[in-house]
Amino acid sequence: MVKKPAQPEKNRADYGYPSPDMMALSAKALEVTQRLTEAYGVSEWSKKDPMSMLVDIILSHRTKDEQTAAAYDNLLKTFGSWEAVRDAPTNKVQDTIANVNWPEVKAPRLQTIMRQITEERGNLDLNFLRDLPVEEAAAWLNRFEGVGPKTTACVLLFSCRLLLLPVDVHVHRVSIRLGLIGKKVTADAAHTLLQALLPQDARSIYNFHKALLRHGQRICVYERPRCGKCAITDLCDYYKTVVKPQ
Repeated sequence: MVKKPAQPEKNRADYGYPSPDMMALSAKALEVTQRLTEAYGVSEWSKKDPMSMLVDIILSHRTKDEQTAAAYDNLLKTFGSWEAVRDAPTNKVQDTIANVNWPEVKAPRLQTIMRQITEERGNLDLNFLRDLPVEEAAAWLNRFEGVGPKTTACVLLFSCRLLLLPVDVHVHRVSIRLGLIGKKVTADAAHTLLQALLPQDARSIYNFHKALLRHGQRICVYERPRCGKCAITDLCDYYKTVVKPQ
C-alpha cells in the first residue's frame, strides 16, 4: 500500500483569521463588546414578529434607519396588515415605500415572498421558525429571492433569538479594522468566523452586533474614521498600523 504524502497544515489565515490565537481573538471580541455597550447602552430586543422583521429588514437594504422606519409605518398605516400588502396593487405598495432606496425592487420582492409563504404555509405567520433548529430555519428563509445571510440572521436573531450573527456593512468594516477577521474576508464568510469568537447565547451575539453596528455608524465610518473619538483604539489594528504611525 502506497502511503500518501502528508498534507501541509493549512494556515489559519486561509480561513480569514489574522491570528492563530483563537482565544485571544475571542477575548478581544468580548472586550470590544463590553466597552462599546457601555458607551452606547444596552439595546432592547425587538418586539416585531418574524414576518414583520422580514419586511423591516428587506426595506432597510441600503437605506437609513429613519427612512426604513417611516416606510414600515407607512405600509401598516396604509394597508393595515401584511395580508393587505400582499394583495395590493404593486404600484400602490411601491408608492407607499417611495422614501427607501429601490422601492421599485422592494415592493414586488416583498409581495412575491409573501405570496410564496402563503402558498406554502397557508398564512403569513412565521412564528414556527422559533421552534426550528437554527440551520433549518436559516435554510428555509434563504430560499427566497432577495433574502441573503444578513437578512436571515437579522430575522432569526432579532425576532426568534436563534443563534445567528448578522453582519452588515458596519459590522463587517469594524471587524476588519479591529483585526477580528482578515482584510479579504467577505461579509457572507464573516458571519461564521465572527460568531465562532462569541459566547453561544443570543444576548452575547446580539450585543456584539449592536455594538459594532452603532460604532460603525457613529465613529468607525467608511471614510475618515473618527479615531480621535474612539474608545477602543488600543484594540484596533487599523489604528495601530495606519493611523498612529502617521
